[in-house]
Amino acid sequence: MLERSEADLLARLTEVFSTAFDRAGRQLAHDVAAVQELGFPWAAAELLGAELPRVPVVGRFDFVRDQDGHWWLLEFNADTPSGIREAIVADRVAYELLPEARGLGRPNQELAAAVVACFVAATRELPPGGTLGIVTDAGELEDLSQMVYTRALLHQPLAARGIASVLGDVDNLRASRQGLTLAGQPVAALYRYVPFESIFGTPAFAAIFDAVAGGKLRLLNGLYGLLLQHKGLVAWLWEHRADPLFTAEERAAIADHLPPTWPIAGDGELAAGGAVVVKQVFGREGEEVFFAEDLSTEAWQQLRQRRTYVVQRRVSVGEIDVAVQTSLGNRLQRGHPTVGSFAAGGRWAGYYTRFGAKIITARAKWLATFVEKG
Repeated sequence: MLERSEADLLARLTEVFSTAFDRAGRQLAHDVAAVQELGFPWAAAELLGAELPRVPVVGRFDFVRDQDGHWWLLEFNADTPSGIREAIVADRVAYELLPEARGLGRPNQELAAAVVACFVAATRELPPGGTLGIVTDAGELEDLSQMVYTRALLHQPLAARGIASVLGDVDNLRASRQGLTLAGQPVAALYRYVPFESIFGTPAFAAIFDAVAGGKLRLLNGLYGLLLQHKGLVAWLWEHRADPLFTAEERAAIADHLPPTWPIAGDGELAAGGAVVVKQVFGREGEEVFFAEDLSTEAWQQLRQRRTYVVQRRVSVGEIDVAVQTSLGNRLQRGHPTVGSFAAGGRWAGYYTRFGAKIITARAKWLATFVEKG
C-alpha cells in the first residue's frame, strides 16, 4: 500500500525520468562510437544510428524505498517490460476478493486503456487491411502468456480500424519479397517481445531489419528501447546530472532519486567489500547482479577486466513481511519490494510490484499495489 503522497511522487518521477532517459538516448543514439563503447556490437550500433528514436510504447521504471522512506530509481525496463497482465488483471482480482482493499485506491484502473491507446497511436499510419505482428519466444511460457493477453487487449480496438493482429513464435518469422511474414501472414508492423540479445545475428534478426531498411515494416520497439534500458545509460545520466541538456526538474530528479552509478572501469576508488552493487549492462531479471560484499578480490578484478558492468551505490531497501504461498501453505517471509512504475508513451500508467530477496529475479513474487485514498 502506497501513501497518496508516495503514489503522486512516483507518478511524477516516472514522467520526469521518461523525458530524461529519452533526452539522453537521443544524445547517444546516432553516435556509433559512443554506443559501441557502451557494449553494443558494431552492426547493432549502426542499425540504432539509422533508427528514428521513439519513446517506448510501454516501459517500466523500477523504484525502491530505502529504510528512511526515500525513493530511488534502480533501472528502466524499456525493451520487453513485463507485468502488464498482473497489474491489470491480478490486481483487480485481489481488490475484488480482499475486504481489506475496499477502502483503498486501485492505481491500475486505467492501465489497460493507456496501453491500448499507445498501441493504437503507434499503428496509426497502418492502412486498413494491415496486420500487426506480435512475436515472442513460445518456449518462454511467461512471455507467451503476457503476449496472449496483450493481443487480447488490442484485438477489438485494432479491428475497429480494420487492422488485424497475429501472435507468433520468433521461429515463425520469415523474410519475403513483400517484407516480413509471421506465422505465414504478411505483417506491416511488429511488436517484439523477445530480447534482441537472444536473436542478434540470427535469420529472424536479419529478416526484421531487412524489412525495416526496405521501408516495408514499422518496428514498434526497435533498438532504441534497448539503449534506454542499458545500465551504461544510467551511468551516463549520473555523470551528466548537471548538464543543461536536461531541464531543472530532470536534473533534480537525477541528483535526488538516481543512485550514483559509474562504469566499472572508471571507479578506481572503489574496492570489493564497498556498499555497491555491480550490474551487467545488458542484464535482465537480476542476471549477473553482484553485491560487492559477496565478491572476493579476484572476482572483483575479473568483473573489472570484462568492462561490461556498471557499479551503483547500494540502496538499503526497507524490508516488509509477506505471506507467500508455497506447496506447504502460506509462509511468512521477510524481503524487499520493488515498485515498477509503468510509462505508456512516456506518461505514468500504473504499478507492478514484486517481492523477493535482495536481488529481484524472475522468481520474485507479484504483490497487488493499492494506494491510500486521499
